[in-house]
Amino acid sequence: MVLGTKAIEVKRCVVQIVEAHPSVVKRGGVTLECDDGELPVLRDVFAVSSPWMADVLVKGCTTVEVSGSTKEEWLLVISQLYPIVPRPELSLHQLQQVLPVVHKYNFPELFQFVSSRLATELPQNWSLDPAAPGYIFEWLVMAEQLQLDALKQAALEGLKRQPGQQIKTQMADNVLDTDLLLLSPELMLETMKVMVEKKGIVRCE
Repeated sequence: MVLGTKAIEVKRCVVQIVEAHPSVVKRGGVTLECDDGELPVLRDVFAVSSPWMADVLVKGCTTVEVSGSTKEEWLLVISQLYPIVPRPELSLHQLQQVLPVVHKYNFPELFQFVSSRLATELPQNWSLDPAAPGYIFEWLVMAEQLQLDALKQAALEGLKRQPGQQIKTQMADNVLDTDLLLLSPELMLETMKVMVEKKGIVRCE
């Protein structure tokens, strides 16, 4: 998904607010080794927020490898964990960045919070536009990767509500082919079935 100028500014603003917060600046006893560098975090906050982190930190570790994640993603997580007032409100794209991290590293309360926000906001934002934050196929890929059946079903329901003519046009122009191939064969067939049943679309090879 390509972010617009306004979305990039909002994203940068949240990250800058968190980076400048005293609880981040003063460090906190633990360093996360992210894919793009190190990030100091508060040991106690992370220990009580994530059973996975608690298990690691109880061993006395001062450095925790968090592969598959970036400093920016963790700063967005921190924006919701630390006592930052006013608490930054994450955009739909930022929620999409946070979801895999809190799922993989087991932050149950934050995962529930993000899931609740998505359940409220995604139905209003489902789209077949690859540049949109609610791009259905991007969310289908994530739902399958994280094995989140509720998110997968919500995305399929969102697909059912898309204009039939738009689906016809994008299928005719092969716009959706690349993204369909990112899905497993089973989910690809399920998705194609929804598209066919939506408006009686039959695709000829």
